Amino acid sequence: MMRKNLWRGHKVAGAVAAIAVAGTMVASALPALASTAPADAGFVAAAEPSVSLNPQLPQECGLNLAMVFDMSNSMSDSDVKTVKTASTQAVAALQGTGTTMGVYSFGTFAKQELAPTSVASSQGTAAVTGSINGIIRPGSSNEMLGGTNWQQALAVVPVNAYDGVIFFTDGLPTFFGSTPLKNGDSQTSGNGGTGQSDDTNVTSSLNAAIPEANRLKDAGTRMIGVGVKGADAARLAKISGPEAGSDFFTTNYDELAKILKDIATAGCTGTLNINKAVEAFDSSVTTPGEGWTFDATPSNAAASVVTTGANGQAGMALDFQAKEPVTVTIKERQQPGYTVVQNGGYNAVCTRDGAPLAVTNTGDAGNVGFEVTAVAGTVTSCTVTNKAPVMAWTMAKTSDATGTVSPGDTINYTVEARNTGERTVDGITFRDDLAGVLVAASFVAGSAKLTVAAGAPSDVTDPLANVLTAGPFSLATGETAILSYQALVNDDAYGATLTNSVSGTGTVPPAECAVEKPCTTTDIVTPKPTETAKPTPTPTASAAPSATPTQSATATETATESTSPAATTEAASAPASTTAAAVVNEDLAHTGATATMPLLLGGLLMAGGVTLLLLRRVRRTH
Repeated sequence: MMRKNLWRGHKVAGAVAAIAVAGTMVASALPALASTAPADAGFVAAAEPSVSLNPQLPQECGLNLAMVFDMSNSMSDSDVKTVKTASTQAVAALQGTGTTMGVYSFGTFAKQELAPTSVASSQGTAAVTGSINGIIRPGSSNEMLGGTNWQQALAVVPVNAYDGVIFFTDGLPTFFGSTPLKNGDSQTSGNGGTGQSDDTNVTSSLNAAIPEANRLKDAGTRMIGVGVKGADAARLAKISGPEAGSDFFTTNYDELAKILKDIATAGCTGTLNINKAVEAFDSSVTTPGEGWTFDATPSNAAASVVTTGANGQAGMALDFQAKEPVTVTIKERQQPGYTVVQNGGYNAVCTRDGAPLAVTNTGDAGNVGFEVTAVAGTVTSCTVTNKAPVMAWTMAKTSDATGTVSPGDTINYTVEARNTGERTVDGITFRDDLAGVLVAASFVAGSAKLTVAAGAPSDVTDPLANVLTAGPFSLATGETAILSYQALVNDDAYGATLTNSVSGTGTVPPAECAVEKPCTTTDIVTPKPTETAKPTPTPTASAAPSATPTQSATATETATESTSPAATTEAASAPASTTAAAVVNEDLAHTGATATMPLLLGGLLMAGGVTLLLLRRVRRTH
């Protein structure tokens, strides 16, 4: 009879039932399907593939491991919870070691849940445990997705990525291939298994999985099968190896946590692992610290020197004589500018098999040491965190044109970077966008030079697609780098606006001129001069002569040097004479005759005006 918790129908008898597995042995069965063929139709067991030798795990701590989880319909909510708890405990025991973990899950199909992730840091451990706890049973939304496809579960694991694969399952393979379903995943496709637990279908599904296991083993990855409930030891051996308790394990949920932990921590028990975390200068985010050196002195052995690798981790094996605990004193060799970040007043955070472990500060100079006690058969891990010194730099862009240029001018541009922090900034690169300049100017070929610190100027390639790029280079604390170049303003660029923008990138962005907010310079070309029109002369009108006789003044010679008022009056009232006045050296001369002079020469006498006539007597010698 079919059961609602599908894929595990009738109990298997005979040879299968003889497999010793704690708990109830449950086989696979499909729900009633809209299929036009009998359950076994079209499925003929192929010849069993050969099984590759299972390579050994490296005998060291810090392996690359993958965990593959069966999430088929036969897994109850309680089963899923137990598996997740046991697995995350194993991961926690590895925290602080150099181990990486990848996570995969499968039902009718398979997928990667998490790419290989280091558990050297608490953040990495949290990522792995979070991925495991986040796995869901695909059959919860569609029963047809809750089959057991070993072939796809192994096919999604890449070669050359892991030292070992821990393959967890609770039953028998019932599907194979990447397309076992059709019609919107509502029925079997006829070319990837039936989902039933009959021997023919299970054998076909297993025979499809063996080559995928061989692919991993042949590349050096050890396969470790872990089966519970209805898992078949003989079939687990086909994808791993023949040795029970080494190549594969059959157990129950009560023992699963210990089994998984023992597998995962193999090579790490009896070790002391030091993990270096570097906290960013401007946040609490940490990254692995490579190249940090520690002096570790066990209470029962000579001191050792360990240096962290690219993953920020270093380890050492301890000698537990007579299984007695060993106290280890650890001191880090501090690097300039870095400071220890204490946790609760302590210089390190330590764990034993994932559980918190007491730490004692040594109180030495610089306060960089601590002591911890390790126990035989366990994994001891300590994390030391240091605050990084400030990493900062600035940029500035200038133009010698001071805002205004003329056609034909040469503009000298300068970009400057300065390290204002406490440590070297690497990967600094300038990107100067000249599109807004070269529309009205031309780049002076070969003018771009980059000078870094006290070095000699080096040539920089002329702009490509209007962009000038210089770098990458490094600047130590207090050092400066200068990029200089020239642009020639076009002769016809009157009134143009020349604007460019520069940005910089590096290990950290600059304080100014970052990509999202570049620095700019703007120069305006003087406008074209306006020609001034020449003034047109305006004719001056001349006064017309008057027909009225002009009043004249008369000069007469008397016996005396003076002229009486009466005589003056009489002369003024006398009729005008037509006799021309005699002139000597351009002055009036005495002739004994009267003469007339205009009251105004070359102009008009306006009403109320006054004309002053000066007369000078000239003596003439006769």
